[in-house]
Amino acid sequence: MKGKKNRLSRILNPETGRGLIVAVAHGMALGPMTGLEKPAKVFEMLESYTDAWLMTKGIFTHAYEPRGSTGLILRASGAATIAGPDITNEGVTASVEELLTLSADAVAFSAFIGSANEHTTLQQMAAVAESCRRWEVPLVGVIGVGKDKEKAQDPEFIALGARVAAEHGADIVKTYYTATGFDKVTGGCPVPVAIAGGPKCETDEETLRMIRGALDGGAAGIVMGRNIWQSDRPVPLIKAVRAMIHDDTSAEDALGMLRE
Repeated sequence: MKGKKNRLSRILNPETGRGLIVAVAHGMALGPMTGLEKPAKVFEMLESYTDAWLMTKGIFTHAYEPRGSTGLILRASGAATIAGPDITNEGVTASVEELLTLSADAVAFSAFIGSANEHTTLQQMAAVAESCRRWEVPLVGVIGVGKDKEKAQDPEFIALGARVAAEHGADIVKTYYTATGFDKVTGGCPVPVAIAGGPKCETDEETLRMIRGALDGGAAGIVMGRNIWQSDRPVPLIKAVRAMIHDDTSAEDALGMLRE
């Protein structure tokens, strides 16, 4: 499985086992949200500090200029928006083969545990995992909760979702950080767990402390969007985040870097 190992090395740093992944796929469901109206500006600003990007095939095709050194995770699921009746009603929007032609290092697919679409999204994730194995492409399982935000803070529910994603073929799980019991989420999942940002934090300090808590709880890094590129100081913030992820810098030292 050298192909998968090689691709994973562009997502998670082989020396630290961790990754700083910036998500810019929000527009597929939310449209041109604040901070992501022009994705090309986000790429230009943050590319140097990012291990990998999570984006859609459309943004890759029309707004991203590859440099060849940053990992690329492309979404294979979507087709539901905030304007529709059910944002958890996602389906397949790209084949693994198509995303490979776009030079994807990994494929991302969502499953909505506990929703009316749990069965369908898990079946689809398992089918995409089969294709990923055939092509030796890592699968990032994205656990979503739809509009039920309370579930995102329940460690037992989040642990269930992480384990289920791995059981259905995910090689990395993107899920929510829980302020308590997060070690149970990572401890019960046989593949690396990276945290989503979730709703925008009120301050950059809150973002840094959340990431530090996740790392201390066994997380393999972040797959985060608005808490990075909606910050008033996105470059100093991502530098501080990078120091925590790859140098194991404390939250206080990271805050010091941010203030400087």
